[in-house]
Amino acid sequence: MSKYSKDVVQMLYQHQPDYISGQFIAEQLSISRTAVKKVIDQLKLEGCQVESVNHKGHRLIQLPDKWYSGIVLPMLKAQNVFDHVEILESINSTQLLAKQKLVGNTNTFLILSDEQTQGKGRFNRPWSSSKGKGLWMSIVLRPDVPFEMITKFNLFMALGIRDAIQQFSIDPVTIKWPNDIYINKQKVCGFLTEMVANSDGIEAVICGIGINMNHLQEDFSNELQQKATSVRIHADEKINRYYFLQSLVSHIEYRYKQFLTEPFLTIRDEYIAASNIWNKTLRFTENGRQFHGEALDIDEDGFLLVLDEENNQHRLISADIEF
Repeated sequence: MSKYSKDVVQMLYQHQPDYISGQFIAEQLSISRTAVKKVIDQLKLEGCQVESVNHKGHRLIQLPDKWYSGIVLPMLKAQNVFDHVEILESINSTQLLAKQKLVGNTNTFLILSDEQTQGKGRFNRPWSSSKGKGLWMSIVLRPDVPFEMITKFNLFMALGIRDAIQQFSIDPVTIKWPNDIYINKQKVCGFLTEMVANSDGIEAVICGIGINMNHLQEDFSNELQQKATSVRIHADEKINRYYFLQSLVSHIEYRYKQFLTEPFLTIRDEYIAASNIWNKTLRFTENGRQFHGEALDIDEDGFLLVLDEENNQHRLISADIEF
């Protein structure tokens, strides 16, 4: 990618649907018109639909399935939950990079990548993060809250992610406590929350989020076709990844502020109504222990209350649930 691609694509995006001349771009960047043409040609090769017309200039018609920092950064500028946003073409894992960047860093930040080569979900399960199809990111937040409040963080985040996906899905979007988002009976998103703390308190919360955004059914392996879905499969048209990201960050920001200022009881009924675990026998795994039972309720602290097949009641803070 040319070092000027970010600036050129940002100008094209900001001037939509109008044309801007190569001379205008050259003057803004203090480069030659020949250099501008090379950047435009490169953007076209990358999949940007740029229309170039003599005596008019260039205009952006459609963006490819690729993140451009020249669009992401100004788009998220109005939302002030993150001090820093980093855009990558490929990374082993946004979650691993986020942990590395915590060293000597006190900022809140977001890491977004077109591709993950070693994406992981809960319990270290691999997560397929193919290029151009989904949204793979990690966010780092710095909540100044007691340790015990972190158990509720996932519940607020789950609602924020659910709300964003619901904006684009024509079918109901539900939550499988505590970290999975479903459409109908198939998983569309998983997120993983990790806490970094010391004796003085919480240093950071790292939340890795993987969303199947524009996959078609045939994009999933045979093994996953019955278990996984995407937002696109439940929408009328292909998902605009930039609008989706903007919506997601907005909903996360709203729910994060709510988490910091309001008790879980504020959203408890909403969360219960959005959950898909009621009135069915489920298999629970917690700390290596496995049992079947029925979810009864979520208490005011965010714990899941479960009645097993031997009529013993369990109060779970985190568990793997299988339908």
